[in-house]
Amino acid sequence: MTDAARIPERPLLRGERVWLRPLEERDMPAYVAGINDTEVGAMAGYSVPLGVGEAAAWLRQMTSMDGPRKGFFFAVCELGDDRFIGTTSLKELNLLHGNAELAIFMDRDHIGSGWGTEAQRVLPDFAFRNVGLERVYLTAFAGNTRAIRSYEKLGFQLEGRMRSAWRGVHGLEDGVLMAILREEWEAQGD
Repeated sequence: MTDAARIPERPLLRGERVWLRPLEERDMPAYVAGINDTEVGAMAGYSVPLGVGEAAAWLRQMTSMDGPRKGFFFAVCELGDDRFIGTTSLKELNLLHGNAELAIFMDRDHIGSGWGTEAQRVLPDFAFRNVGLERVYLTAFAGNTRAIRSYEKLGFQLEGRMRSAWRGVHGLEDGVLMAILREEWEAQGD
């Protein structure tokens, strides 16, 4: 179990080219534009259009201080800028079992140039050092080879294939489950 005093209320995380700040309601128009983009949103697993009001209500629910923490939800920004270029989160946070799911999507202009990989490099470090997790996992479309390569670069390992798990743009598609353990992450720093 983690020492809750180590987890900042509104963490700000910094990488080499990006920084992560708490996702806010002002980000919802850009967030919704990304998830409603049939190419960008579909590859991130979003299949139903979402309105700004619905997204804002979801964000309020996820970041409410009522009950146990549901996760950490961040806007990805370029260093020196405060504008939303994507989002990443630790969701399904389970402090008892020491794990959470990493999720990410980048806007159309920031796909394929390492921005997402950079954001994902920052988040597991926070998960292991500050939150005290032992395992960070993620799921992805099996056909999203660009994302899978990015996850592998960071040390995530394939744990399994989920057959016909998600309804994507081509109907039911397979997914993959990948994860990295604390000791694997720490060994990369050596």
